[in-house]
Amino acid sequence: MKTELNSKDYVTFARRFVKDLVMDMEIDELRSIVTDRIHEEIQEGENNFGQEGAFEEMWGWSEDIFNSVAKDFDLEFEGV
Repeated sequence: MKTELNSKDYVTFARRFVKDLVMDMEIDELRSIVTDRIHEEIQEGENNFGQEGAFEEMWGWSEDIFNSVAKDFDLEFEGV
């Protein structure tokens, strides 16, 4: 049995693993993973560039949702 794959086979293996894993997950588990990942990206933006960086990350995920939430907090931006 092999313990390593050539580069092409590794990419194929990894993609199939991810596809099969995701297809085996429940929707709540997927939402939890995505939620955690988005929080991490927003936090990274804030760590590197302050609130402006965090807001840019949020805006990048969804401009419409960002603008809706910003309006609720009386924030105004000229295209983050």
